[in-house]
Amino acid sequence: MSSARAFDVVVWGATGFTGRLVAEHLARDYKTGVRWAMAGRSQDRLEKLRLELSEQYGGELRDVPILVGDIKDQASLDSIAAQTRVMLSTAGPFALMGTPVVDAAVRGGCHYVDITGETPWVREIIGKYHEEAKKKNLRIVPCCGFDSIPFDLGALLVVRHLAERYGKQPARVLNVVMGSKGGVSGGTIASGMNAFSEMKRKPELRATASDVYALVPPEAKGGDGEFWGVQFCRELGKYLAPFVMQSCNNRVVHRSNYLLRYTEDSRDFRYQESVAAPSWFAARSVQLGTIAIVTAMSQTWLHPLLKKMLPAQGEGPTREMMLNGFYKNRVLAWSKEPAGEAPVLVQAEVGDPHRDGGYWGTSRMLLESALCLALQQKELEADKTLQKGGVLTPASAMGMLLVERLRKAGLTFKVLEDGAAAAGSS
Repeated sequence: MSSARAFDVVVWGATGFTGRLVAEHLARDYKTGVRWAMAGRSQDRLEKLRLELSEQYGGELRDVPILVGDIKDQASLDSIAAQTRVMLSTAGPFALMGTPVVDAAVRGGCHYVDITGETPWVREIIGKYHEEAKKKNLRIVPCCGFDSIPFDLGALLVVRHLAERYGKQPARVLNVVMGSKGGVSGGTIASGMNAFSEMKRKPELRATASDVYALVPPEAKGGDGEFWGVQFCRELGKYLAPFVMQSCNNRVVHRSNYLLRYTEDSRDFRYQESVAAPSWFAARSVQLGTIAIVTAMSQTWLHPLLKKMLPAQGEGPTREMMLNGFYKNRVLAWSKEPAGEAPVLVQAEVGDPHRDGGYWGTSRMLLESALCLALQQKELEADKTLQKGGVLTPASAMGMLLVERLRKAGLTFKVLEDGAAAAGSS
């Protein structure tokens, strides 16, 4: 990639709900040291956003460049991609609007990050662009928001600690949401519904709905599956219920395992996500509610009704809800041992005590991912554990370098305890 590019980061979809938050983080915290531009379809809306940012964060922001493009005009996207080191995209649903942006990034020679949780679409772009991006040493990294950074990097954190402290490989990783507070936006809802619509329209993508190995080659598939039950976790003293975002996160983590080889044979690795509950009845309620939500979203004939009842695209939680939100996850990893020997257990805490995960937090995670790719290229190239190009995951593209950036941005990634433990968690 040429070092003479005009921008480190271009925010594509800057006037959307999450795009505006990304622009705000840049305006507030990166007035110097980062060359950035806002991009989208509407010159008027972009100029209005730029004026609002300059009034709130300083008159120098009136000089932030504006780039206009349209997904129906590939040449306009190609022009934008040619000017930046990283294309940061917040414009979804990505199955409808994301592919032309990825296409421009790969052909134009820039890295790419987004906030999608649409694994059928991720599977498509792996098929279309992985090999070309790999040859060009371009990191194309979807799922850089709450889908799936806390979960993907949380798994990496405990796996790395097992390896570096004990020389052990993981047999299993369990990621448990211990608590959270936040809202939901119309864009997230639209993306979820569109993912199910895509699977109905393209039968070849339906495997992503039930296959946790949907983002790895067939020969890398093991015997893992999603958790939809209720069980007791002895280590945490909590009952566990299914977590609705596992349908994206566990596929991303399994791809990280495949690319980074957490175990000698990637098929031996097991990963599970859950929500902690204080009692069996509470866990059962979460289970039934989660199944009801997924079932409703999967019924495409219900989508028109759901759109009337739920927030529309462009709408989202209030600023107060985002800034008073939080999330806290506990990540547990058990080492792989010969039969009869007790495994080593490592635990870590991952979360954000000051921001909701879905929006204020997601916009920051996405931005720090883009800046990691744009500003730490030499460090990324020097890290022999990372992939140099392809359609990647946060862990396989940026690894612990991104963990360190997120720590500096106020997120928690902390190993809590380790030592011998009994096998299993139920």
